[in-house]
Amino acid sequence: MKKSGGPVKKFSLAKDLVKGHMEDQRKRPLPDFDDTETTFAHLSDADLKHSGRMFSLMGKTWLTDIMSALGVPAVKMGLPGAAWGVKNTVYRQFVGGTSLVDALPTIEKLYEQNVTSILDYGAEAKSSTEDYNNFMKETLRGIEFSGEAPAANAVVVKVTALAPDSMLTHLNDAPLDFDDATLAQLQVTVKRLDAICAQAEKRGVHIYIDGEESWMQNTIDQLADRMMARYNREKIIVHNTFQLYRHDRLEFLKASHEKARREGYKLGTKLVRGAYMVKENARAKEMGYPTPIQPSLEATHRDFNEALRYCIEHVNEISSCVGTHNEDSVRLMTELIRDNDIPRNHPNIRCAQLFGMSDNLTFNLAAEGYNASKYLVYGPVSEVLPYLVRRAQENASVTGEMGRELKMIRKEIERRRSKATAK
Repeated sequence: MKKSGGPVKKFSLAKDLVKGHMEDQRKRPLPDFDDTETTFAHLSDADLKHSGRMFSLMGKTWLTDIMSALGVPAVKMGLPGAAWGVKNTVYRQFVGGTSLVDALPTIEKLYEQNVTSILDYGAEAKSSTEDYNNFMKETLRGIEFSGEAPAANAVVVKVTALAPDSMLTHLNDAPLDFDDATLAQLQVTVKRLDAICAQAEKRGVHIYIDGEESWMQNTIDQLADRMMARYNREKIIVHNTFQLYRHDRLEFLKASHEKARREGYKLGTKLVRGAYMVKENARAKEMGYPTPIQPSLEATHRDFNEALRYCIEHVNEISSCVGTHNEDSVRLMTELIRDNDIPRNHPNIRCAQLFGMSDNLTFNLAAEGYNASKYLVYGPVSEVLPYLVRRAQENASVTGEMGRELKMIRKEIERRRSKATAK
C-alpha cells in the first residue's frame, strides 16, 4: 500500500535542496573585477603585450583620425600593405576572424574559459539585393554553426543589412503610407527576417536584432515584435535592442512587456546604452525636432539600471542580454541576481561585452558561474572597417575606459613578470 504523504515529503525535500542551493549562492562572493589573473588567463604574454600596445595607441586621437581619414580609403582602394596593417593591429584586437572557420580558434579559446560567443557578421552599409541575400545566407550559416557548437549561443541580425535604409526610414513615421515598390521591399524584408528567425527557433539559437538610429528604429521595433509574436511562444528566441540613452526607451521597454503579455508571447531584450548620440543630436538640431537622447549621462545610467531591475524582476517572462562595459551596472546585475535568489546561470540573464574590450567583466563573471558572452564580430577586413573605426574612436574619446583597460593590462604584465622572477 502506498504511504500517504510520500509525494509531499519528496516535494519538501526538493524545496529544501533549492533553498540550500540559494543559501550557498548568497554566501558566495561576488566577482572581483580587479582580478587580472582571471581576466587575462586566455591571453599569452605576446597577446597581452599586443593588447597593451593597441590601447596605448588608441589613446592618441590623431592616430584614430588618420585611420578614419586614410586607412579606410587605403584598404578599399587595395593599396599594398593597407589591409595587412589593419589586420595585424586593430583588427586583431577587436575581430574574431575573416570568416566563421577563421574565427573558430578564437571561439574555442573563449569557451575554454566558459565564455560563449554571440556571432556578429560585420557587414554594414549594404544597398543591393545581392548584398541583402548574402547577409541572410551568412546569418543562416551562423545559426547552423551555433546550433552545432555550444561555444556559440546567439547570432546578431542587422535589419539594415537586410533592407534599404530608405524603406526603413520612410515607414518609421508613416507605416501605412507606401507605394507598391515600398510594399514589395517590405514583404521581401519580412521574408528574409522570418527565414532567419524560423531557422533559429529550429536550432535553438538566440537572435539579437540590432538597434539603429531613431529615424528607422520604429520600423525595426515593429519587425522585431512581429518575429517575437511568432517565435517566442514556447521559448524566447528573438530579442529586440533597447537603447537606454534615448529618454523614451524605459517606458517603451515596459510597454513592450505589456504587449507581449497581452498577445501571449515572451519578451526578448538586449539592453545597451547606445551608439549614435552625436549623430542623433546633430540631426535633431538640423531638422528642428527635440532630440531623442537623454539630457545627461546620469539620466542614461539611471534608465539603464532601472531597465535592468525591471527585466530581472520579471525574469521568467523576459530574457535579457545585458550589453554593457559599465562596471557599476554589471555589479548591480550580480547584486540583483543574488538578492532575488536567482541562479547565476539562469537562462534568461546573460551579460555580454565586445570582443577585445572589458575582459575584466566577461571573464570574472564566467569564472563565478554567470552566463557571460563576447560579441564576436567577424568578416573580411574591408567589411568590418566601419566597425573598427568606431571602436578606435570610442576608445580614444572615452579616456577613462581606455585608461582602465591599459592599467589592468600593465598590472597583469607586472604580475606575470614578478611571478616568473620569483621562480
